[in-house]
Amino acid sequence: MTPTAIAEPNMPPVEVRSRDLPQHGMIVPFHGRQANGYYDPPHVHDRAQFSYRIEGYSVVQADGRRIFLPPGRGVWIPAGVEHEVTCRGPAAYNAFYVDTGVRPQPETVRVISISPLLHALVETLLEEADSPDVPRRQRLSDLVLEEILRARDVGAIAPLMPRSARLRIICDRLYRDPASPVDLDGWAALASMSRRTFTCAFREETGLSPAAWHQQLRIHHIDGWLEQGMPLQKVAFRLGYASAASLTRAYARIFGTPPPRPNAA
Repeated sequence: MTPTAIAEPNMPPVEVRSRDLPQHGMIVPFHGRQANGYYDPPHVHDRAQFSYRIEGYSVVQADGRRIFLPPGRGVWIPAGVEHEVTCRGPAAYNAFYVDTGVRPQPETVRVISISPLLHALVETLLEEADSPDVPRRQRLSDLVLEEILRARDVGAIAPLMPRSARLRIICDRLYRDPASPVDLDGWAALASMSRRTFTCAFREETGLSPAAWHQQLRIHHIDGWLEQGMPLQKVAFRLGYASAASLTRAYARIFGTPPPRPNAA
């Protein structure tokens, strides 16, 4: 699902800072726009944060994971979790903060797809942020949190980034070119390790073999490109699959269903 865009790419950025928003309230919603290349360095909030892109792409680094956020995908970041954000192209987003005393709420980083209902609820909260009808805003807030708690967590498709700089060199290159073939000897040489040391260290830091990590990375890119309207065959080519059918089989092995149909361009 891709929410309807409400900001044009050439509109000026609107940076929203946590300290400038009310510090109390069950949910404090806001809308923002970020310029291409915007970077928010590692930081933490004293309350939970949920955000999703309406247009543009962002990359969120949180809890050891690099999370791609295309339109229609959101991330929940609990209070006290360090995170950073980078924008790829101009981005518009909806977001809100949630007091730590509000229960129930997710206790870990979660990545979810934005349902039409959740998008509509957040848009309504934004429209009525200053409404004197507190009970109505309370009911809306309850529904928003319920939708987030009930949504399927798709965060598992974002593979865990290694801690060591030598291994991160490999992973950063693969993020830039996910179609790269598996090359254990070349990757080990780039990391200045023997093949055996490289594979052992990689599994220890990520929980996956280099080949399995590469597979998860490729799967991680599929939804975003399909939501851009890219044909499945072209997505397969860009990710290094031999055909759309082989991509579909790989996707179904992880999610149990074929990939979503591309949106109209």
